[in-house]
Amino acid sequence: MQEKILARLRSSQPSLSPALLRISEYVLNDPAKVVNQTITEVADGSGSSEASVLRFCRDIKFSSFQRFKLALGIELSTHQTIRHTSPSGDVIDDTLSTAITALKQTKDLLNQAALELAAKQIIRAKSIDLYGFGGSANVARYAHYLFVRFGLVSRVLDDPHLAVMSAVNLGPKQVALAISESGSSKDTINSLMAAKAAGAFTIAITCHIRSPIA
Repeated sequence: MQEKILARLRSSQPSLSPALLRISEYVLNDPAKVVNQTITEVADGSGSSEASVLRFCRDIKFSSFQRFKLALGIELSTHQTIRHTSPSGDVIDDTLSTAITALKQTKDLLNQAALELAAKQIIRAKSIDLYGFGGSANVARYAHYLFVRFGLVSRVLDDPHLAVMSAVNLGPKQVALAISESGSSKDTINSLMAAKAAGAFTIAITCHIRSPIA
């Protein structure tokens, strides 16, 4: 199980520099407030700089401030759900119910025709290139694992430079699938655009339907 963010912050404090320690204490003091703040507000509130906030996020294994806030928000909402469970309630059932609700909400947002087209293109593809950078790389690797199990030819490109170099050599019988939680990663967008220009069928998976990659 992945280590919880707040627990990770507490355990890492002894090794932090003074600037990063101020940010850590600021987050731990009121994490719910931080979830709704901009990087500038966190920098001002903790008496540090935006660069220090970004360095703080990377120090605890998040590639961006937005990814850190998303993970923190999910953790806080999970804690809130468990706190409101009745004493006799089953935490496992409650967690499962939350996951099912999230999946149902995802289903409601899906475009069925686009989903079917993407599936057909993946099945027919000569090969599939998977783009995933930072935290999205793990999702790309899992997709690669599933594709290989289904007998499909795929590879994961988690380096932005290699991804673009590969993308320009794709063709009409190949698929480029990009994964980006924010949907606004320049590296991911550039890779997908290069693949599209080369004639490949392109697919984007993101949490934000109005993001540039969508």
